[in-house]
Amino acid sequence: MSRQKTDFLFAAVVGSGLTAKAADKAGADYLLALNAGRFRVQGASSLTSFLPVRAANDWVIEFAEREMLGRCNAPIYAGFSVSDPNLDIAALVARTKSLGFSGVCNFPSTTLIDGRLGALLEREGLGLARELTLVQEASKAGLGSFAYVHNNAQARKMVEAGATAICVNVGFTSGGTGVTTHLTLETAAAQIERVLEGVPASVDKLCHGGPITSPEEALAITRICGVQGFVAGSTLDRLPVEQTLSEVTKGFTAIPSLSRIEPSTPTTQHDLVGSSMAMQIIRKELDDLAHEDVPVLLIGETGTGKSRAALRLHEAGMAARRQPVVVDCPALNGQEGALHLLGKAPGAFGGGGTQRGALELASSSSIIFDEISALPRDLQGKLLKFTDEKTIQRIGDHSLRRIDTRIIATNAQDLLDCTEEQDFRKDLYYRISGHEIALPALRERVDDIPELALHLGQQLSGDVPRFSNAAMRMLLEHDWPGNVRELSYAVKRAIRRAEGGTIDLKAIDFLRKKQATSPLKLPEAPAMANTSEQEWIAAALARNGFRRAQTAEELGMTTRTLYNKIKKYRLQT
Repeated sequence: MSRQKTDFLFAAVVGSGLTAKAADKAGADYLLALNAGRFRVQGASSLTSFLPVRAANDWVIEFAEREMLGRCNAPIYAGFSVSDPNLDIAALVARTKSLGFSGVCNFPSTTLIDGRLGALLEREGLGLARELTLVQEASKAGLGSFAYVHNNAQARKMVEAGATAICVNVGFTSGGTGVTTHLTLETAAAQIERVLEGVPASVDKLCHGGPITSPEEALAITRICGVQGFVAGSTLDRLPVEQTLSEVTKGFTAIPSLSRIEPSTPTTQHDLVGSSMAMQIIRKELDDLAHEDVPVLLIGETGTGKSRAALRLHEAGMAARRQPVVVDCPALNGQEGALHLLGKAPGAFGGGGTQRGALELASSSSIIFDEISALPRDLQGKLLKFTDEKTIQRIGDHSLRRIDTRIIATNAQDLLDCTEEQDFRKDLYYRISGHEIALPALRERVDDIPELALHLGQQLSGDVPRFSNAAMRMLLEHDWPGNVRELSYAVKRAIRRAEGGTIDLKAIDFLRKKQATSPLKLPEAPAMANTSEQEWIAAALARNGFRRAQTAEELGMTTRTLYNKIKKYRLQT
């Protein structure tokens, strides 16, 4: 049966009336009533659909007739297993049409069974041949047919049999009750492209499973291969339920403990607040390293507290009596950068007197290189020489000065990745990463949010703020892309809006509005609109706050490929 074409096809595997009506309301092009969907809403894995638990075909007809038919506008396709040699396929199709289904689907499909069992089913004529008959009978009856396939030969045969839609299954979806996949979006796209070779444009082409777990990933797949849409199974019911239950549970388990939480009392001005195991381990690491002569590298997203950790490390060590020297690496360039780092002799570099550089000023203290991956290549070489020899030579001077200083470096990205994807020297990386500490993002230590909010509020106003349970839950549910720094600004704003009273949901509703406006606006692919690849990537970077790993995942490419394209189009921020 005919159906109006759309730019992106969306098929929903549904196992209950609730799921079917929600998907229908959202604009699904196909509703697939499959036993796998029913198993998932009952808490079982999609894999259970292949087991002889109950009569699959009768079960599908039963729940679809009771909960879906006549209640949804989108076409409903019934998923049938036809490997039973005693099954009258023509009669099954006739019954399907009389009940009001729009088509049939070969699920659970023997095309997804490999190894000896798959070979045995094919040899006995109970595999693909029976499913081709199902498609042929549906075509004769004027019904649509949604065909699951795993390779190109199967796809071509299904098209010859009259299939109106082809779905390339790239494996089961990962998750709490699923299985793992070794495929990336790029390898999955290549596999899909091979399977769909020769499938005519008149046939709808979709994919299902594998590494695709979000609308953004599904969209990325359609951009890099010939598939038109996506079949949402676990991504529609099981994965969102798992995620929602996890997030809600975190909120409810954290809220009862608020009455017992008090703002922490920092031992130093630059203490790292938080009682989570992650922060306890980091504080212990910093304390253990304080008196060791080893360079330390601190890695973490913006706002996670790298600068505080660096200063805590300095203040706990032998050099605490002297101020540390902080070098802002992104601000260094050219001769001015060398002058800042090394200093100069009298009369050199435009005249004037002696000037001591940052390395020399840090003698008997610590030098902190902030965002060290931004250090220019020529200065990397000078720093490398210093780490080997512990001496510096001022610009215009011939004498060497021995400097005893501790090197602490911070960086937002994994610095080892920068040696491969950016212009950072690997030999320097090994010199400055004697001990590496990764500071977790705030979303990875949600339990610390109540303690941090009280601590930050007391720092900002002088009094411990009071939060309602609803407001605190809002803090717990927010993603915090700006981490502790963003939390600090949010608490400050909430205190101002609360005007000295309890911080309730109204005082912090700007977070709700921010979340409401933050969902990704799906970009147009270069192949689908008048958009260049440069504009496509720039838009994705902006949507993801220039977090490159997240952007690469959305665009369906590796992080290294994204870095190369950023460099190619000069999209650095």
